[in-house]
Amino acid sequence: MSGPTDETAGDLPVKDIGLNLSGVGGLQETSTTRTMKSRQAVSRISREELEDRFLRLHDENILLKQHARKQEDKIKRL
Repeated sequence: MSGPTDETAGDLPVKDIGLNLSGVGGLQETSTTRTMKSRQAVSRISREELEDRFLRLHDENILLKQHARKQEDKIKRL
């Protein structure tokens, strides 16, 4: 006799959608709420801090692009 088997062992995992069944309208409300909250968070930061963050991200983006170009050139040479 074999031991007890799990009936759900072969089931595929599924995404939990939660209790919000309002569909697409509910998703739009959530994204607008997020946008409002992010705008409120930005308005609490000083202009100097925002400019500093922007320039840091801009410099980082430029470095990443340069690195990606170098890698592409190496790949082309191979």
